[in-house]
Amino acid sequence: MYRASVILPVYNESATIERTLAEVISYAKLHPDFYFLFANDGSTDKTAGIITSTLNGEKNIALLNIEKNKGKANALKQAVMQLDSDYIVFADGDMAYSLDHVDLLLEALKNSDVAIGNRKMGENHPQKTERFVAGEAFNRLARLMLNLSFTDTQAGIKGFTKEAAKKLFGLSRITDFAFDAELLYIAKQKGYRISIIPAKVNKHHQFGPSTIKVVRDSPGMFISLLKMIFYRISGKYNE
Repeated sequence: MYRASVILPVYNESATIERTLAEVISYAKLHPDFYFLFANDGSTDKTAGIITSTLNGEKNIALLNIEKNKGKANALKQAVMQLDSDYIVFADGDMAYSLDHVDLLLEALKNSDVAIGNRKMGENHPQKTERFVAGEAFNRLARLMLNLSFTDTQAGIKGFTKEAAKKLFGLSRITDFAFDAELLYIAKQKGYRISIIPAKVNKHHQFGPSTIKVVRDSPGMFISLLKMIFYRISGKYNE
């Protein structure tokens, strides 16, 4: 059994997947006790084919192919439920965060159940206005509505003990970009110990296109926050 598993969700990443694969393969060779799982969320381009052909013979890197695109939250849940490592980490599949963050998360998990990245604690970096507005607005709303103290709920680099990962993803119900906040909300309800590490966004990602659109996604994410409160009141998170 591997000490830690790292899930890398990907969707239509054919333009950048070769760079990601090179980084993961290099890092995996230095960490033979880690397992890397690409969770392909129903990509319609050549992402899956590139991964398959490139990983030929790599022992601790694999591909989980999900036929239909249902979103990052679903891809992560499917991956988590089939893993059996002591620790389970997920990181953005476009390498928005270097894999060095994995070591920091695992160190933090020695004394906690959940460890999350916080971009405000990392080195200051410029961002596209839309990405900053979307992230900051949602985070403030989540903190207010869910009574969370975290200044960054949405960084795409998080780690869990196996027990915490199975429990949190097993209870999670939100499928849009608010799923990160739901995981932390449930973790708080369960009394899990949560650690925070500095997270630094790679330069190539800072000005890339954002998958979150303020006008399109904000109403849905607000509704998701309301759903979380309803699920808690109705006992859905107590199962």
